[in-house]
Amino acid sequence: MLIAGDGHTNIFGPDVSSLDPRTWYENSSGQALMHGLRQAKLTAAKIPEQETLKDDDRAWEYFDELKFDVVLANPPFAGEMKDRKMLARYELAKPALKRAGSDKAAKEERDVLFIERILKMLRPGGRAAIVLPQGKFNNSSLAFIREWILKKARLLAVVGLHPNTFKPHTGTKTSVLFIQKYTDEQLADIARVHDDVAKDCPAYETEIEALLDAHKGDVPEDAIPDAVADLISETFSEPELDEPAAEDGEGEDGEETPEPPSEEDRIAAAEDKVDTLRSELVGVKQKLIDLDSDVEALEWQQKTEIDAIGDTFAGTARELSAHLKTIKTEHKEAVKALKAKQKETAKRLKAEIKRLEKAIPEAERDLKLLTSRGKLELVLGDDDLIGTLKERWIAAEVAKRLDYPIFMAVSERGGKNNSGDYEFMLDAEGHMIEDASGQPKIDQDLVNYDLTASDLADVANIPDDELCVAEAFVRFARDQGLHFWSAE
Repeated sequence: MLIAGDGHTNIFGPDVSSLDPRTWYENSSGQALMHGLRQAKLTAAKIPEQETLKDDDRAWEYFDELKFDVVLANPPFAGEMKDRKMLARYELAKPALKRAGSDKAAKEERDVLFIERILKMLRPGGRAAIVLPQGKFNNSSLAFIREWILKKARLLAVVGLHPNTFKPHTGTKTSVLFIQKYTDEQLADIARVHDDVAKDCPAYETEIEALLDAHKGDVPEDAIPDAVADLISETFSEPELDEPAAEDGEGEDGEETPEPPSEEDRIAAAEDKVDTLRSELVGVKQKLIDLDSDVEALEWQQKTEIDAIGDTFAGTARELSAHLKTIKTEHKEAVKALKAKQKETAKRLKAEIKRLEKAIPEAERDLKLLTSRGKLELVLGDDDLIGTLKERWIAAEVAKRLDYPIFMAVSERGGKNNSGDYEFMLDAEGHMIEDASGQPKIDQDLVNYDLTASDLADVANIPDDELCVAEAFVRFARDQGLHFWSAE
């Protein structure tokens, strides 16, 4: 992590994770970062003067929200975070946690978490520029990320970078996202618009119920509204096959791996699994009941024996009582011994019942994940998902009300060839063109380094053919009256 703005370049790391402030407590770099943030008053939460910053349980309390003016980031695209405790701190990780449920490992891509972390690092009104894979902008299953961003910040610009920009390290198509975090006043205005449009939100529960009623069997995918289909796509993942095929198409013994089961076979297998688990549960519960029945049967047998003795005993009542005392003691010991013998069995059976009662809903969910009807039923039975559908509709309507312009541009000259080597500007004779310092000019269209600060102060009068992406954005910002850019 690099922090500048105080006249110095402050570098912390490489053993400092921006995503998890708990790691800052583990080493000297992290300690320096925490003390530096506190000294510069860059934490949204006030840290008590007596706080020694040794207890990482307070990490998120103190360092979740920061107050930077500007954040520039090129987060790693590869890799996933799997620490469930850390993921629980991120709103954008909720879909991943929901998909994983309680029995699977949750995971979310690093760059998704960085988007949320960067926004939380900004003060209200602060700005960020983030390099992201193109898929984050146009993948329908990642719509929830874009929706989350637009609820937290104004989208200023999206600049598509040339495919060769990061070669030879990666050829991933990327764009730069420029955002400005909303102020509290702006959020209050948006909240009022939100409440106003919410009154007309569709009744998604009724729509899904009608859809299910309209189809006796499975629901055709093309009958599912796009909003619901998108939510299903990003929320649910189908259960994995128990025995996935080998990549080379052969098993360990060299024989050809059989074809994966058909959709019908998978549904039948899932139904059998549910039926089997339910039958096992009934059987185990019956065994537990039988244990109590065994005790009751013994006690009934003992009572019958005592009654029979009483009916045939020829002595006095006192003599009968004395005679039965020993027998009753033996009976109590027999019951006690039977219960002691059954205790471990009952413990095992109760544990099995608990396991089955957990496994059955999971198996029923896996079965529903195999059909569109089942997925719709899962959505209908989940208040959070119905709430997500409503919030998305409301957010779209709010965006229509706000309807602000966004700067869009695509870099056509990235300054590198397909091998990742730099390409330089050439004159008419094929010689490299040099700048004032004698360095060759890279052939790129992101920034015109020949323009000065005074030129940008009068950006409206710069000829269009001298504008690169950066200067075009300056002109856009001036035209739109964005307060962070002025001629002063």
